[in-house]
Amino acid sequence: MADGRAGGTGGTGNTGDASTLGSDRGPKTPIWVKVFGITALVLVLLMVIIMVSRGGNHGPGQHVPAGGTGGDTSAPSTHENIGGVGGPADASEGSRTVEVTALDTMSFQPSRITASAGETVTFVVTNAGRAVHEFTLGDAAMQQEHAAQMAHMPDGVAHDRPNTITLRPGETKQLTWRFGTGSLEYACHEPGHYEAGMRGEITVS
Repeated sequence: MADGRAGGTGGTGNTGDASTLGSDRGPKTPIWVKVFGITALVLVLLMVIIMVSRGGNHGPGQHVPAGGTGGDTSAPSTHENIGGVGGPADASEGSRTVEVTALDTMSFQPSRITASAGETVTFVVTNAGRAVHEFTLGDAAMQQEHAAQMAHMPDGVAHDRPNTITLRPGETKQLTWRFGTGSLEYACHEPGHYEAGMRGEITVS
């Protein structure tokens, strides 16, 4: 009889443990709740990745140069208006061609050219001399700026820019320009050339 009571007590104890374990599990979480939570987490991660890849507020016009508004400070692009004098253009857009010759007499031939506002002209410039020359388009301010840059360059170093071409003896190059409303001059800023009168005028009407 003692063995029977012991066995009965053991059975009752096991039944109590099973019920306790069952009550600890609690109600199961619905599958749709789990799916919703995972989806929300993925969306948040995607938003964070997109923001990081964009670099926050870094974008067009967000970088502000000192003392100015947002914008690009690189060389002028095609069709960009530079102070009303126009800007560089693709050679395929030229409506006419003007041939210019740079001479060692510190002069250009021709020394005067006319253009219309909005016209695109391709200048074909040939260096007929024995010295290095250049052909720089711009108004007075642009010419002065380029002259200041040239002062820090070794003689004869090529420095082609959107409004400048450098020509070695016998060399021919092209420069295409879309004119604005302001008149320009073309000049050579090799050491002493501009001061000797190597420049010409472009009248825009």
